[in-house]
Parts: sequence; C-alpha cells; structure tokens
Amino acid sequence: MNLAALHQAPEQLFATLSDETRLRILLLLESEPRLCVCHLQSLLDKPQSTISRHIGILMADQWLQASQKGTANLYALNSSLPLWVREILRLARMNWSLSPPGYLMLKAAHALYLNNHALLADGAAVGTEAAPQTEPQAEPSQIVNVLFLCVANSARSILAEALLTRWGQGRFRAFSAGQNAAQSVHPHTLSALKRLDLPTEQAHAKHWSVYLAPDAPKMDLVITVCNTLLGEACPAWPGRPITAHWGVADPVQQMAAHPEQDPVDFFIEAARTLDTRVRLLTQLPDYAIEKIRIRDEINAMGLIGE
Repeated sequence: MNLAALHQAPEQLFATLSDETRLRILLLLESEPRLCVCHLQSLLDKPQSTISRHIGILMADQWLQASQKGTANLYALNSSLPLWVREILRLARMNWSLSPPGYLMLKAAHALYLNNHALLADGAAVGTEAAPQTEPQAEPSQIVNVLFLCVANSARSILAEALLTRWGQGRFRAFSAGQNAAQSVHPHTLSALKRLDLPTEQAHAKHWSVYLAPDAPKMDLVITVCNTLLGEACPAWPGRPITAHWGVADPVQQMAAHPEQDPVDFFIEAARTLDTRVRLLTQLPDYAIEKIRIRDEINAMGLIGE
C-alpha cells in the first residue's frame, strides 16, 4: 500500500481491514502505543507464525512501524497514516469496545502495556524501521470531572455516576446531584447497582447546590439525564463547563405503569442505556474533549455585551 495513493485507492484500506487477525492487530495498536509480537500472540490466541505473517503484511503495506529494545521487536501504528485512516481505526476500536469480547481484549491489552511499561514506553527504542513519531509527547491526561443531573438524584443520575466510576479508568471523576434531591436513593436503584456489580458506596442523594460551593470540585462536563430538566434553567456552574443532555426513560414511571413486571428490571434497563453512552464518553480522546471545551468558550464569547 502506498500511503500517498491511498486517497485515490481507498479499496486498499478495506482489503486490509477485511482480515480479522490484521484488523484486531490494528485495533489493539490503536488502543496502546506499542506492543510486541508476544503480546499480540497472547491477546489474539494465535501461533507466533500467524502473528508474524500478518505483521509482515502490515509492515510491507506501511500500516506499522517497528523498533527494537534489547531483543524485543516492538510495533506501533505508522505515525504517517493519514488522519482519516486513524479516525476509521479509532471509531472501529470504540465500537469494538462496546462488545464484551472487545472490551475484555482491550482491557487485557492495556494491562499488558502497563505491566510492561519499561519495555513498551517510547524514548529508549532503537532501530526504527519507519518514520519515527515527531509529535511532542502528550502530557498526562487531565482528570475530567463529570456531573450527572436529574430531578431527585435517586435513580438515573446515580446509575450514571456509578457507571462512569467503573469505566472512567483514571481519566474521569463522576459526581451526581438533583434539582430537588430526594431524602435517599431509590431502593430499586441500589438493587440494580448490586445486580450489575456496580459500586454503591457513593450512592447518596444530594442537591446540586453542593457543587456550587466555593470549595466544591470544578466540573468540566455537566450532563442532564432526565427530560424534565431539558430546557429548564440550571445553575451557572463555575468555570462554564461543557453541558449535554442524555435523555433516559424514567424507571420510576415505567415501574408504576407496569406493576406486573419486576420493578428492578426498569432500573437495569436505564443503566444499560446509560452504559453505552458512558463507555463511548470514556473512549473520547483528550483532544476531542478539549475541542468541545474550546467551542463552548467561543460560543460564550458571543454572549458578551448582550
């Protein structure tokens, strides 16, 4: 594959992606900065000869670049891949991560990378066979504070907070609050959390004024999860965080409308709806979150002087 001619012959891209093993190798390397053959062999449960053959094809077609550290041959995505190709791989990896097999394999790949950081980290490798990456190394990801809002802070916002706590992986910190906070979290919410093996320690109903206090954590993203708050005036959050709306059906109302069904099922269904959205949020790269933040800042500039 000639990278320069890829725009004129995109079918070369899909010819490569049509092979499952090669596609998995590319998605794993889109997820982690670099891996060695032994890691790919372990993750994909394929013979070394099979992995080496497909890596040879990907190297010949300029998908990968190789480096050596000691006796280990390390592989990474070619830094010269066009941005639109990288975006296809990123979106494919995000979609794959929503399936149980994909999530487990990506999680295992990340654990391998962390456990072998001294070997796989950039900076000490020699013998690079493709153009080395010239972009400056990114600073460690800033923790993104996310506040989920609903009216009572007893069901959907509590579920969203627990889900982001699970999937945040050190990049996100989850909070929740309500416009008119209930005295306690709905008991079926707690039952749903336990059935889904989600943490319950943080499950406390609280008014959103808690996060308006001077010493409260500064929010980067505020998400409403009930349609009742859509279009209503919310507080002027310090720092002008990004705002979004994720409407989710009210499990309390559904429970009342269908008394013949197990009420906890409606809370679990709400959690499953939120789970997909939360996991997609955690897959966003840092630059995408920053781009949204800048867009909102520019929009806010247009309000000055009105």
